[in-house]
Amino acid sequence: MTESVTGARVTTVRPTGRLDDVDIHDIDRYEAEGYPWADWDLLRDEAPAYWYERDGIAPFWAITRYEDVKRIGADDETFINGGPRLRLASEAHDRRLWEVKAKRDARYGWDPDEPYDLVYLDDPRHTEFRLLTARAFTPSRCRAVAGELASLARRFVDGFERRLEADGRADLVDDLAVGLPLATICELMGLPVDDWSDIHRWTDSAFDTPSMAWAEPGETRADMRRRLRVEFFEYLEALIARKRAFPGDGLTTVLVEAGVAGPDGERRPLTQQQLHGYLALLIAAGNETTRNAISRGVLTLLDHPTELARLRDDPDRFVEPAVEEIVRWTSPVIQFARTATRDVELHGQHIRAGDTVGLWYPSANRDERQFVDPYRFDVGRHPNFHVGYGHGAHFCLGANLARWELRAVFAELASRPLLERLVRDGEAEWMTDLHVGTLTSQPVALRS
Repeated sequence: MTESVTGARVTTVRPTGRLDDVDIHDIDRYEAEGYPWADWDLLRDEAPAYWYERDGIAPFWAITRYEDVKRIGADDETFINGGPRLRLASEAHDRRLWEVKAKRDARYGWDPDEPYDLVYLDDPRHTEFRLLTARAFTPSRCRAVAGELASLARRFVDGFERRLEADGRADLVDDLAVGLPLATICELMGLPVDDWSDIHRWTDSAFDTPSMAWAEPGETRADMRRRLRVEFFEYLEALIARKRAFPGDGLTTVLVEAGVAGPDGERRPLTQQQLHGYLALLIAAGNETTRNAISRGVLTLLDHPTELARLRDDPDRFVEPAVEEIVRWTSPVIQFARTATRDVELHGQHIRAGDTVGLWYPSANRDERQFVDPYRFDVGRHPNFHVGYGHGAHFCLGANLARWELRAVFAELASRPLLERLVRDGEAEWMTDLHVGTLTSQPVALRS
């Protein structure tokens, strides 16, 4: 690891090599060592706009300072989402991504120019699609469901504690972190409770990882992933058909009944292709990142007992700032990419039209130019204008809901003497992905 922990303070060990030795893309390294904090520190200090050229990944500009990440995120005319790369990944992954899309579009007679989902869109089309569901995620709507979220949090924390008391150990991810965000997005979308376990495996399998967790006997990884994609596709097909016949409540019905402007300006219902993209995005994004903030937030509190004690002693005061600090500290979303539409000078570097720019959110969230003592975890940190949910036109659509979910979980955990009795009971398992820092398993036990 590049960090040493003493109490609530984390000291970063600087890399001994040169900029040419920096490695921020090797997913095996993320799995073995965690986030490359020292490399990001070096880049922020010496090369905040760095042309990153390494074997196995197409070159890009690595942007690591807070102000630059915000500036580029806010300038959605100069730096667009609709270019060839939205998430930085290996060249092999990029190739498979577009090959799979091309085959799928050809199989179903879909428009090859229609992107995967609204995150790939730029204005004005992006805003038009975003507004179809934005009302479900406003602060006032989230406040209205705060009581329901608190009840769900109590239910899942109760179950987690019962498992610990009965078995002596539990899994922090499966037995605690998965439940509330998955239940919340499924209820919001009007999906049956019986579908939750299937949705969990479909969204997990969407990441390009070596995991064989969902394989059937005799399946190869390619066979497993192909089967799961087909299962999820068929589920969405059936869901859309059911909501057209029996609308009911929820965002699925909202989208099935919604309309957007076509090429001629006429308003038309979303196509089957657009519905698939929108629904898959809501289902996946609605549970993955919040799940990781919960699991990794708990581990962070275990690693910082003084801060855990502050939260436990005065939850009314500290739950909200603690949640913001957990998001800053864990930064579940690692990076997004943008494409430059014109030549731009940044820190003496010439970014050319067509170049890929990579925004590294964890690095921005530890930038000492923005945060006082950024390597100190502080549940009372104020102000805390982190970029854990992005910035600008593509600011996370569900950020308000995610915040209320996290507040509900950590308020419930802070209300009972549980976390101070909890210890790790084995090694964590990480899903190897360069876009989201995903913890898939962490056995925990009650302190003996």
